[in-house]
Amino acid sequence: MPAEVFFGLEKVKSDSAGVITVGSFDGLHLGHRAILAETKREAQNRNRLTVAVTFEPHPQLVLKKSGLPALQILTTNAEKLVLLNDIGVDRIVVIPFTPEFAQTSSEIFVREILHRRLGMQAIVIGHDHGFGKNREGDVATLMRLGQELNFSVHELPPLEIDGNVISSTRIRQALLQAELEKANKWLGHHYQLSGKVVRGAERGRLIGFPTLNLEPLDPHKLVPANGVYAVRARMKDGEFGGMMNLGTRPTFDGHTRALEVHLFDFARPAYDEICEVKFLARLREEKKFEGIAALQEQLQRDRVASLQILSVMK
Repeated sequence: MPAEVFFGLEKVKSDSAGVITVGSFDGLHLGHRAILAETKREAQNRNRLTVAVTFEPHPQLVLKKSGLPALQILTTNAEKLVLLNDIGVDRIVVIPFTPEFAQTSSEIFVREILHRRLGMQAIVIGHDHGFGKNREGDVATLMRLGQELNFSVHELPPLEIDGNVISSTRIRQALLQAELEKANKWLGHHYQLSGKVVRGAERGRLIGFPTLNLEPLDPHKLVPANGVYAVRARMKDGEFGGMMNLGTRPTFDGHTRALEVHLFDFARPAYDEICEVKFLARLREEKKFEGIAALQEQLQRDRVASLQILSVMK
């Protein structure tokens, strides 16, 4: 059964919701999934709803200090909602994160929003959870208020894989450092990016590898490191395997970064359509070739490698 989704607190049903977890959930990685799994278990034990409370936009985009680069997000709100629904939560509450909301104290957030408005009977959080104005609230805050308001608090330890604590920050670093395999392992799913198909120079068509040029739907969405990737992409008429180049097309003396995807068995115009790309594997770095023939030979090798990967990663 699909999750109930509420955009804004005023639209949430005022029933006794049940067991809550709160977070930005950027990436919905394995650490987040462990917290959500525990939230579901606790809710089932109590015969209550599993409720995920999240924010849009990401709080760090609103609280960004002047002069510093904006956060590159792993999941857009739309992607996050799909992933949360796939995990099997009962209810998703999306709170608009504004400068005004950022001034909400941790005490008011727990008392008025989580407990009174959302009917919290228990909360599950990660080891480093902070909330409220300036992240002043922590597990001690929750334990104190839980005794007063009669809700239980469950704190989970950090999730480690191969000695690495899984976090959105580490996954961003992996993607930017061309470590896609590591990022996908920590995510628990393939990294994805959605873009609108826009017009390009159409050089790919001239050399036998026509591409769709993509413009990311969200300007804050993280684009992985330059290189060539095996991908799977969804268009309005189905899913297609393919390969994608991220970079400046040095063989053609390009200077502007482009996102170009060549889809196998796809040969129709697609301007203004949305293409959802999942990154399966990184094939190689982007490089400059001596000429068009050398580039075509490499692209053919990339195609063979991508098809082999696609045959394994269903």
